[in-house]
Amino acid sequence: MRLRGMNPILTKLLLDDPVVITGTGVVSAAGLSAGDLWQNARSARVNAGWRDFEFGGGSFHRAVCAAPDFESEIASFPRARKMDRAAQFGLAAAHQAYKHAGLDADVPPDRIGVCMGTSRGPVEKRAMAMDGERPQRILPTFAANGTIGSFNGAISQFLGLYGPSFTVSATCSSSAAAIALGAEQILLGLADAMVVGGTDAPLHPYIVAQLDAAGVLGSHEDPLRTCRPFDRSRNGICLGEGGAVLILESARSARRRGAKVLGRLAGWATGVENAGRAGVGQGGGMLANTMNRALQNAGLTPEAIDYVNAHGTGTVVNDAAESEAMRKVFGDQSALPPCSSTKPITGHCMGATPAMEAILCLEALRHQAIPPTANCSDQDPACPVDVVPLTTRGARLQTVMSTSLGFWGSHAALIFCAEARA
Repeated sequence: MRLRGMNPILTKLLLDDPVVITGTGVVSAAGLSAGDLWQNARSARVNAGWRDFEFGGGSFHRAVCAAPDFESEIASFPRARKMDRAAQFGLAAAHQAYKHAGLDADVPPDRIGVCMGTSRGPVEKRAMAMDGERPQRILPTFAANGTIGSFNGAISQFLGLYGPSFTVSATCSSSAAAIALGAEQILLGLADAMVVGGTDAPLHPYIVAQLDAAGVLGSHEDPLRTCRPFDRSRNGICLGEGGAVLILESARSARRRGAKVLGRLAGWATGVENAGRAGVGQGGGMLANTMNRALQNAGLTPEAIDYVNAHGTGTVVNDAAESEAMRKVFGDQSALPPCSSTKPITGHCMGATPAMEAILCLEALRHQAIPPTANCSDQDPACPVDVVPLTTRGARLQTVMSTSLGFWGSHAALIFCAEARA
């Protein structure tokens, strides 16, 4: 079903020449490809383990989702060895996605751009530069590698691209914002294709200590059960790391070169809620507003959504507020589409997570199945939504939505369709 878009210009542009996805790449605790990510998600295979951190003269023990070795993905880019771990994640995921899309020689390099998202930036390099003992001197490479712009700059140089190139930050919705901004470059005619996504490497003592002090890290005697979205016993996030990248392309460009289309980016919206540092109001009103604007910009009504990949961090306030937002958008229990959170599988990878969840939405469309919410064995009555728990659910999926929330009220919603044109 369609309705008049909130932004008729955007809606018309999306209908005239849709933005499609032609490639994906992932580096995460759940694997080094979109296929690995999907298999782990559909099997509810959690990849969390204990790690010790030292900070301020003390040490602490936390469950995290760490990425496996991925050096082979960036071996052909010698400068990557000296770059921040988050930049390396982004490079590896971008390399995968670019090869997957088959863009080499098919699209002029000055018509391909890069837009990456990050919450924390090059944490490791910044921390090393400020540490008086390690290293003993400031290396000249820190001047460039310590910048947030190293993320998009390295990808552009590594892939030999000359189009628009920038990195954006909107806390934990950063890569959703990057996807939206990248799509807008295509719609404005500034690029035929965009390398978009996000990367973060927050498994660093400085970041873990900050999040621990904020009280958002989850706990459980079993590290595999640390993150329990929508469960009655949930008490916080399990931190993860990694990068995820999608290749966005105009449908016209994809047709011209005979590229395989993985799905269509049908609509999006971003916004900010005035709810303080934590960033989400208990009633979920602003998130609901963002979801509705994404629907309107896509020219769709709520009934069109077959599945919601929820932000679902496993914090008490977030999951309840997101549930309220879904009820505001979709109505009562009988009208609610099924939803799930895949954060127990990847960990909460900060600004990179929305791009990972976008790829999972595309995989759900391809496999016609909804990945489950691992560790949700006792759904909280305060979250009265149709959570898919524990095991994969087969479904007829045509249009799906992914939601993201972050500190300082950063919200985003992305909508994906199975076909290039609805």
